[in-house]
Amino acid sequence: MTGTVGPFGDVTVEVEGRKPALKGGHRQYEVRLYGERMPDVVYRTVGPARPSLKNARLDVDGERVPLAFDAKAVRNASRALRMTCRGRSYVYAVARFERGATLSRPGVEITTTRGTSSRGKGHAATFGTATGDADAVDLALALVFEHIETRELTASDRWSALLGKVLDPRPEESGH
Repeated sequence: MTGTVGPFGDVTVEVEGRKPALKGGHRQYEVRLYGERMPDVVYRTVGPARPSLKNARLDVDGERVPLAFDAKAVRNASRALRMTCRGRSYVYAVARFERGATLSRPGVEITTTRGTSSRGKGHAATFGTATGDADAVDLALALVFEHIETRELTASDRWSALLGKVLDPRPEESGH
């Protein structure tokens, strides 16, 4: 995907999936953002269907950005992804039913909403607004996370997992 991001110029986000090295393994994914006036952002993950939060690694201009979220929390706000990049603390929270998200840090908030594209049925579009003095790093992070499966940040995912455990209880794997 390539587009123009205001004064930051043309930006490209590429999602690449690599086949698993071992039979029965999961695909490896890489989401890469780059642009003339944007930081180089690389998000790597391993998962079955598309880039997700599991086994994830995020680097911004070569700096590792630690990611944390509370998978056991029961509210979206409590499950939000937290990260620190370039000394700034960010929170990435998903709206109901994954229809959008908000990336925020003190003084800056970027909200994205998913909707229908003008290209017709079967095409989705993302619309965004920024408040505060959003810079290239803020926008780059928001754009990359639009390409990540963030269902794990929703309370509905937690309730689905709990319901699944009740309906299909399995003994804990001992690892022996």
